[in-house]
Amino acid sequence: MYHSQYFQYIQIHQRLNALAHCNYSAASGGVSIHVHPHWLEIWNSGALPEGATEQSLLKGQISILRNPDIAHVLYLRGLREKAGRGSVLMVQKCLGNGLPSPFWKSDPKLGVAVTFSTPEVMKLLKHLTGEMSRGDLQDAIGLRDAEHFRKTYIHPVLESKALEMAIPEKPTSSK
Repeated sequence: MYHSQYFQYIQIHQRLNALAHCNYSAASGGVSIHVHPHWLEIWNSGALPEGATEQSLLKGQISILRNPDIAHVLYLRGLREKAGRGSVLMVQKCLGNGLPSPFWKSDPKLGVAVTFSTPEVMKLLKHLTGEMSRGDLQDAIGLRDAEHFRKTYIHPVLESKALEMAIPEKPTSSK
């Protein structure tokens, strides 16, 4: 499946799932979804439950629903999986569609974000070690074509805000 088509599927499926986990008691509560050709981010105002970590989500060990009634209705309609299996199924579906595993970022004050990226974005991030020049990154990945590297790797990572330019006011700088 083409990445953006898969991102659309994830967007719909995870928007429904996020409704069951959202913290509606907070005035700033909500869900937001950012869809781009090379990455997708779903943010939820609710923090991870006590004892849950980004790593425990990958194992499906903890599931505490803030809204069990919403979750139950979605489950009965086939729009949500059994409690505690969502993160594991997301990883399996990503890998089954040639995409890297999603990654979670949690902050008790800011909420939880799960990001899905294309293999190119994840490959670049894996090779990133501190501040690196474009040329160093390109060499680390083993690519020769600078234009292809910029379009397929650098631009999507910059758009996702997972990477920043060292000197943003000089976009053609090698840093």
